[in-house]
Amino acid sequence: MEKQIRLEDVRTALYAMNVPAVQNFPEEALKNADFRFDLEMDERKVIALMSNLEIEKHILLPVNVLENIRMKNSVNTLIYSANSHLIDLDEQ
Repeated sequence: MEKQIRLEDVRTALYAMNVPAVQNFPEEALKNADFRFDLEMDERKVIALMSNLEIEKHILLPVNVLENIRMKNSVNTLIYSANSHLIDLDEQ
């Protein structure tokens, strides 16, 4: 069974991390949210978000996901890059 990260997963993880700005974004607008400017998250918090998603979904996100986020710092970049590169630990 292939696992994917969905926008709903990111929203839930952001709520769990107490990122208050997530409340300002309707469903589709969150995709285009910039981690630094819109959600007020520095790289350390983005890494924590990725770690939380890995634990929750039982996946492993390679380092190139973070490199892609550094180039375009958006939620959609995280989702697209993660789903392109994730490793399902249940299949290992």
